[in-house]
Amino acid sequence: MTLNQLRVFEAVARTGSFTRAAETLSVTQPAVTLQIRQLERDCGVQLFERIRRRPRLTDAGSVLQDYTRRIFALVDEASRHLEGARGLTSGRLRLVTGPTGSAYAADLIAVFHRRYPGIHVVLGLDTSERIVQRILTLSDDVALVGEEQQHASLARLPFCGDPLVVIVGPGHPWARRRTVSVRELADVALITREAVSTTRRFLEARLGSATRRLRVAMELGSNDAIKRAVELGAGVGIVSQEVVRTEVRTGTVRALAIRERGFVHRLDLVYHKDRADSPLIAAVREVARTLPGRGRRRV
Repeated sequence: MTLNQLRVFEAVARTGSFTRAAETLSVTQPAVTLQIRQLERDCGVQLFERIRRRPRLTDAGSVLQDYTRRIFALVDEASRHLEGARGLTSGRLRLVTGPTGSAYAADLIAVFHRRYPGIHVVLGLDTSERIVQRILTLSDDVALVGEEQQHASLARLPFCGDPLVVIVGPGHPWARRRTVSVRELADVALITREAVSTTRRFLEARLGSATRRLRVAMELGSNDAIKRAVELGAGVGIVSQEVVRTEVRTGTVRALAIRERGFVHRLDLVYHKDRADSPLIAAVREVARTLPGRGRRRV
């Protein structure tokens, strides 16, 4: 198989269409079809099933797609090493995180851009499990993700502590308080993220058996939805301190610290161990270590 054949294969697998792949590669559709047929002959297996004239990956095709992603990521990495020799004056940094991590990622991106203005930064948002897969398949360069997301191929740098806070509306009886206990949380209607979210799982892990005493009235899919429900007086929310800084400053919600210790979720900067020597990733690590405010919320 040739590199050109793999590029054609990757385009068909990614777009799900011979026509769109041809448009992406600026070639004719018959040329794409010919390359795929030749690749299948070279491999000795069928890579696509043609269902209603649309290509669908076979099991063998899915395996090759995974290898193809890694091959082109390594080709890209070779280019990045050459960029490193030029002092990181051009190129692209792909950073991925979750909804909460995006607030912290903004600090990292801002400082990184000041130091390396020629590097184009792309920020993606995804679930924790998918973030790990995106780093493992080299689809992204670095990620900010919770410490509980472990994998043998991931290298980690502790990045920051993300405190959870209880939020209430300005008219709530707790609005003038500064702290609240776990026991008191059992007596109110709670608004939290859905059960599969990292924040919710971290909260339940810290609460342990006390989780059973909580009365969850709403499970919402985003921090913005939780903040809005609390503003309207629908209940008491539990979110990351970082995501309500604006609302607390403007007075639309009040934030209370949880009195008991342990409700600080650690976020790590992670990347693939195979890319530890990348000049680009080394630059990101150095920026992360020297971010302003490290003593206040970094770990």
